[in-house]
Amino acid sequence: MHSRQSLLKSVASAGGKSDIPVISMNPRSGRRFSRPLAAAGALLLPLVWSVFGVSGAGAADGAKNQAGANSSKGEVLSSEAKSKLAASPFYGQVRKNFGQWDLDQSGDLSLPEIELAVHNPGVKGESAAAAASLRRAVRGDKSLPPLSLEKIAGGVVTPSTKDMPQPKYESMYETGLKKIRETNRDLFADGPPRLESISQGRLGDCFLIVSMGTCAYCDPQRLMNMMRMQPSGKVLVTLGSGRQFELEAPTDGEVIIGATSKNTGCWTNAYEKAVGTVMLERAQEKKTTHVTPLSLIGVGGTPNVPLEILTGHKVRRHGCEDYRQEKDANGASAEDLQPLRDDLKAAFAEKRLIVGGCGPKGKQALVKGIYYNHSYGVLEYDEATDTVLFWNPFGHKFTPKGPDGLEHGYTTTNGKFRVPLKEAVMWYGSFSIETAEPSGK
Repeated sequence: MHSRQSLLKSVASAGGKSDIPVISMNPRSGRRFSRPLAAAGALLLPLVWSVFGVSGAGAADGAKNQAGANSSKGEVLSSEAKSKLAASPFYGQVRKNFGQWDLDQSGDLSLPEIELAVHNPGVKGESAAAAASLRRAVRGDKSLPPLSLEKIAGGVVTPSTKDMPQPKYESMYETGLKKIRETNRDLFADGPPRLESISQGRLGDCFLIVSMGTCAYCDPQRLMNMMRMQPSGKVLVTLGSGRQFELEAPTDGEVIIGATSKNTGCWTNAYEKAVGTVMLERAQEKKTTHVTPLSLIGVGGTPNVPLEILTGHKVRRHGCEDYRQEKDANGASAEDLQPLRDDLKAAFAEKRLIVGGCGPKGKQALVKGIYYNHSYGVLEYDEATDTVLFWNPFGHKFTPKGPDGLEHGYTTTNGKFRVPLKEAVMWYGSFSIETAEPSGK
C-alpha cells in the first residue's frame, strides 16, 4: 500500500491545472476546542461502535480503554448515543462518505484528506456541508486530527461543557447548508463587484481578501477582466502578468468556508481560489504539506503577495515605524509625514492599489476597534483633510464610545473607517504599494 504522504500527493496532483488544479488563524474562524475524549470518550466511544457496528483497530483500542467501565451506565448511554447519532444529519453524511474521503483507507481522516474533500467538485450539498464542518473543527483545534469515525461520533454525542467544549458540528453543518443555498453561482451576478458585499469567511486569508476588496473599490473592472466564466463552467483567469489558466468553479465546500459576497455572485470565492492556486504552485516548488489552494491561504500570509499576483507588478513597502518616535500631546505622530503623503498621493493619482496591515500587539498604539495581526485595504487618501480611508475585510460595524481618535477608535461601517494620517501611523504597520514595475513572475 502507498504511504499516506505519497497517496495524497498523487490525488492532489490528479487534475493538474484543469479538473483539480494544483495549482492564514482567522480571528473569527471559530473557537479552539480542548479534547474531552480522553476522559468521556473512553466511556462513550465503544457504545457508539456497538450502536452502528463499527469495528477494526480503532474499536479494539477503544475497547481496551473501556475496561472497567460501569456496564449498567453504559447501557443507558448507548441508548442515548444511538438516538443522538440517528437524529444527526451531519453524522449521517460523514458515515455515508467516510470511506470515499479516507483516501488511503487508514480508518481515519487526516487534515489533508479533509481539505481534499472540501476541494472536490464531486462533494456537493449535504456532503459538502459535512466536510466543511470537519474542516472547521480540525482547523479550530490542531490536536483533533486524525479523525476516525468513532472519534467524530464521540464529538456528536458527548455533551459540551465549559471545561470540555466539543466542536459544534451540527450548527456548522446547518450554517454551511444555508450558505450553499444562498450563494449565487454566477460569477458576477449583480454587475461590477462592490466592496460593500464582501465579508471575510472562515479562512485566515485577510491578507488575500484586502487586495480583492481594494480592487473592487478602486478599479472593479480589473477584477472582471481577471475572471471570466466559460461555457464549460470553468473560470478563465487572466493575471496582471498576462498569464492565463482555467480553474474549476468554486466547489460547495469552498463556498462554505470562503468569503461571502452577499448574493452578488461567486467572484469572491473564485478570487480566493485563483490567487491560492498560484501561491500553491510557488509553495510546491519549495515543498509544502498543503494540498489545495484554500488549505494554503487559510493559514495566513502577507498582503503584498496577492497584490503582486493580481496586478503583475512589484509591490513596495512603506513602513510606519519611523513615524512613531516623536508624538504630540494626543499621542499622534509629530514626525515629518511628507514622504508618506507623497507616496500615497502618487499611487492614487496613478490608480495603483495599496494594501497593508498591522502586526501582533506590541509597541504600536492599541486602539479600540482595531484588529491586530490583521490586514487592511487602503481605499483613499484625502489631501485636504490629511486622512486615510481604511477597510477591514470583516466588513463589520463599530461605534466608538467617545470622539473618533486613538483613545476611542474610529466609526466603522461595512468595514470602512477614516483616520488622520498622523494617527494611522501610530498603529498601522506598513503600506504595501503597487509599483509600475513588472514583477517578472
